[in-house]
Amino acid sequence: MEKSALNEKPGAGEGRVAVVTGATGGIGQALVRRMRARGYTIIILSRQARAASPGINTVVCDLTDSESIKQATTHIAAHTPEVDVLVHCAGIITPQAVGELDSTTIASQIAVDLTAPIELTNALLPIMRRRGHIVFVNSMAAAFPLAGSSVYTAAKFGLRGFARALEQELRPRRIQVSSIYPASVNTPMLSQEMAAGGSIYNFIDPPQEPDVTAGRILECCERGSREIFSSVFDKLFTHACLTSMRLLNLSLPIMKLLGRRGYRRYQRGLTPRP
Repeated sequence: MEKSALNEKPGAGEGRVAVVTGATGGIGQALVRRMRARGYTIIILSRQARAASPGINTVVCDLTDSESIKQATTHIAAHTPEVDVLVHCAGIITPQAVGELDSTTIASQIAVDLTAPIELTNALLPIMRRRGHIVFVNSMAAAFPLAGSSVYTAAKFGLRGFARALEQELRPRRIQVSSIYPASVNTPMLSQEMAAGGSIYNFIDPPQEPDVTAGRILECCERGSREIFSSVFDKLFTHACLTSMRLLNLSLPIMKLLGRRGYRRYQRGLTPRP
């Protein structure tokens, strides 16, 4: 069992209200389970209405539609005096080479991965509690460019910049802003990404299970860290590659080799044994 799960205390989130996007995905579902176990009241933003359950309410919202976001946040503000935690967990990736991009694919990725978090934060900030917490579930693509997924990379780089600027703005209100950069996660989104020609770098290390990542996100919600990477090596290496194109180009052949080996192991693990 991972360390963060061991440290979880039932009732630690009692009386706290969290707004979560992407709650119907693999990571989001695991996060909501963990938050409910700690006593959070959770508001989920989802395209489809869902039956209410104890401590979990759904507000219909299409993150690709600014008007839908406005209506959803207006509804939340009308029924919720204050929000303690805002978790931006939603994300999409559609690998395509530049020169073959289509406008719909560009727009949807930018909308969900960048525009929606900005608009939601802007709209909900007036009801964020002092000493509240805004958490952006970003991606390693925000620190390491992914060829073949340039639009996703651009959106995630932009999200990182927004979070860093926001952190400076909100210091007077003591609202914490954090970003978490998980490695690849074993979800349907990863399978869909690879089927569309996704990055082999996803498999340099074995993909994490969603509950492991959810535990780290929850830990991020309840600590003061500004940026959390899966490991110290990931943080140092990606930052080094950002400052040195030479290091990046020298590293790519080795990373591709490790990624291909990891992907073969991953595929063998998916093959049912006789």
